[in-house]
Amino acid sequence: MNAAIEILDKHLFLWMGYDCQNGFPYVRRQYVTYPYRLSRPLALAPADLNQIYLYIMNSSPGLLAKDNLRIALKLDAGTNLYLTDQAATKVHSMPVGELAKTCYEIEVGDKASLEFECEPLIFYPDSALEQSINVKLHPTGQLFISEIIVPGRLARGEFYNFQYYFSRMEVNTPSDDLIFADTMRLEGKLNPFCHSKIFSVLPIIANLILVLPEVELKKLSTELESFIVHGKSAIALASSPLPNCNGLIIRVMAESTGIIKIYIQHVLNCVRKLRNRPALPEIPK
Repeated sequence: MNAAIEILDKHLFLWMGYDCQNGFPYVRRQYVTYPYRLSRPLALAPADLNQIYLYIMNSSPGLLAKDNLRIALKLDAGTNLYLTDQAATKVHSMPVGELAKTCYEIEVGDKASLEFECEPLIFYPDSALEQSINVKLHPTGQLFISEIIVPGRLARGEFYNFQYYFSRMEVNTPSDDLIFADTMRLEGKLNPFCHSKIFSVLPIIANLILVLPEVELKKLSTELESFIVHGKSAIALASSPLPNCNGLIIRVMAESTGIIKIYIQHVLNCVRKLRNRPALPEIPK
């Protein structure tokens, strides 16, 4: 009964299971309510039937004042999931003092793998968003999460006119011992650095979290350095090892979402190469 109540408390609940007899993952249980919808399970690539691909659809205009959306993901042992959004999320204008909230609860089991590549968050004037991501990660579980932050409708001349964006990610063991936490608060109108050279030239921000128990980080760092920027696109990158685990945190700033998406795909393909998995194909939505 308690489990049912916990599921009904969510706007989206997805539980991935693994069919040991046939050797492939499947959707064991799902519950979705407004504003979300979930695609049917898809094979990410014909040569990689051991991984399911799903994307989240949002039937609302975006995030609005007083929204409090809750998403839960559970991956049983041995499951592999690639998850993304169908489109960018618009964080709409709000009265001063009001905000939207999103909460993710994620559980990654023994030798399970989650690749969660989020589409951009676009902040409208006077918008405010608080996000929490709580992960329970098995010591052999693998995790990739990325986010892209766009500080306004840049083509319309909007630039850091939102209130603020706050995000906290906490990763724990199954027994609730803290592995690491990452907190970010990005000010909008009150940001004293928004018109500095680096922010004005590279306005788009991305954060990538990678926890990869079976991958040698030195080899991964070497692979990541092979990224080549074509054309005149500007991008700045920095990475650092995560504490208490075999992982990296990568911060990215760029002049466009396009170059950041190319870099994120490069990172994923580097990880997949070292895990002897096929490269990411063109992903339909």
